Amino acid sequence: MSRPLYLYGLIRSSDASPPDLGAGVGEVPVRLFPAGDLIALVSDLPPGAVARSRRNMIAHTSVLERVIARIDVLPLRFGTIAPRADTLAHCIAANADRFCMALDDIAGRVELGLKASWRDGVIFDEIVQADPDLGQLRDRLRSRPARETYYERLELGRRVEAALIARRTAETAAILSELSKLAERETDLRTMDEDMIFNRAFLLRREHELLFDTHVQAAGDRYGERVNFRYVGPVPPYNFVNVQVTGLTEAA
Repeated sequence: MSRPLYLYGLIRSSDASPPDLGAGVGEVPVRLFPAGDLIALVSDLPPGAVARSRRNMIAHTSVLERVIARIDVLPLRFGTIAPRADTLAHCIAANADRFCMALDDIAGRVELGLKASWRDGVIFDEIVQADPDLGQLRDRLRSRPARETYYERLELGRRVEAALIARRTAETAAILSELSKLAERETDLRTMDEDMIFNRAFLLRREHELLFDTHVQAAGDRYGERVNFRYVGPVPPYNFVNVQVTGLTEAA
């Protein structure tokens, strides 16, 4: 009986085979599963449940990163499983047109990610310096019981939040003014805390990657005393692929 298969992504049969698929989730070797005009990147399902652990997610992404360094790949979500080989073959055949269209949409392109956060304490010091009344209000509230200053504290929080939003909007526009010109598409991702200015993914052509790197470095040189940057990529273009796959399951 055919064993369940763990899936990483899809490539075109016409593309050169990736030279080193390596090992994937559970350190199981990854192999090619030809299916018409497409090839699935698969491995045997590791024994036991595929936990959503950091180690497993990194292993899944690493397979795709090795492939995308050479050829286009349509990434599938972590934990995608085909119960049998014939089920996978049927699924690919039934969805081949959609898969090929999705591959065309990202062909010759890579995803790069950039996060920017104010360094500890920087933005609040700047807000207070720009509005001395806020600093005076904050200092007055420090020496008074919270129960006596409830509405004043609400007002302080409201004014600080409004200033943060305005600063975040202006800072984002300034930092991304050149980067956005190089991207074909970009999308906002979830920000983690109030110090984060933005968390954004960019889809751009491979030949623009080095120029994009140069502009990120320039932003770091210009804003580095106030802003921490985290730059990642190229990575599988998860944030620019939206393909619903039927006939497969996901790990718990």
